[in-house]
Amino acid sequence: MQKRINLLFSVFFLFNLVSCKTHRKDFEKEFYYPNSSDFSLSKNYQYIELNGFNDFSQLVDSLENLNYDEKRAYLKIDSNKKRYNVLVSTTFGKCYPVFIKLKNILSISKDSLRKEKNYPIKNLKSILKKDFSNFGKDYDYSDSPEKLIISLTCEIDELENLIIKVSEAFNEIQQESSDSLKLNIFVNRRIEVLPPPPIFKDLERFIDNN
Repeated sequence: MQKRINLLFSVFFLFNLVSCKTHRKDFEKEFYYPNSSDFSLSKNYQYIELNGFNDFSQLVDSLENLNYDEKRAYLKIDSNKKRYNVLVSTTFGKCYPVFIKLKNILSISKDSLRKEKNYPIKNLKSILKKDFSNFGKDYDYSDSPEKLIISLTCEIDELENLIIKVSEAFNEIQQESSDSLKLNIFVNRRIEVLPPPPIFKDLERFIDNN
């Protein structure tokens, strides 16, 4: 009888051991963007998979439709034993015009950045850090970390790697910062943005100071 009990216990132990290994996470670190608190209400976002879209434009169309319902898309990206949980949106798709100051946007593509001028992608961390730490000091950079929008434009098969690259740069900046930062990622079609004329900049400065 005792042998039978021991045998049953051993089988039960092995079953649980195998079950635990089967359900073990495939990643060692997990990140949330903008931050973990944004995931508290699941009704505010909808899970999507990038491989479900034929091209970048189709993805943006889907994000615009979500905007009408005041929702964002939830992307889950696994890479190098890390999981990136990302809520993304797009600039258009709402029933009313969206006014966003150009200085509060950092445009990023596969190989370049656009701020007050073009930069190579290797400058990603330094430009992103300057935007996060600016607090309105330099007119060409963001008013505050909360208002900063990271606008991504690329081919659909390049987007996952670009999100990872931006997320890793952000993680390094967050580790170096004493403030709790948010990474607001938008996915937009390519728009050729020309620098505003001096009179427009003077007008924005006047609005900011009054």
